Amino acid sequence: MKKRVFNFIKQLIVNTLATTTMSIVLTSLVSLIAGGKYMGFTVPLEILLANFLVHIGFILINKIDMKYNILNYIVMLIYSLGIVIGFCFLFNWCEIGELWIICLIVIIVFIVAFVIDLIKIKQDADEINASLNEIRKRKDNENK
Repeated sequence: MKKRVFNFIKQLIVNTLATTTMSIVLTSLVSLIAGGKYMGFTVPLEILLANFLVHIGFILINKIDMKYNILNYIVMLIYSLGIVIGFCFLFNWCEIGELWIICLIVIIVFIVAFVIDLIKIKQDADEINASLNEIRKRKDNENK
């Protein structure tokens, strides 16, 4: 039980920091292009808080058993956009006309995280299949 809780917290921290890093890098690039207009001193901490809330929400959304996986990802994307748009107005990140830039950053980070998630799932499945094949080989050798 302790190990499961530790792994859960560790994964939450890793995911939050990974998406926060991607978000800060993309926001910094947009800020450089716009002449330093978007990035204040508190923005990285605000982005960290937004990403933490997003990942907590992802955990809750994943608890809901949806029939189609794509529906799960759509709900997660809409939730992410909702949190970030809410933070946009709360922390005055941008003006209404520039909101599309923030939404684009969220979508890019979401797509990159989605691809990384798919790669991780495939690697995990390959490891499980390799372990199962090894167990089958050992059982076959024992039965001979």
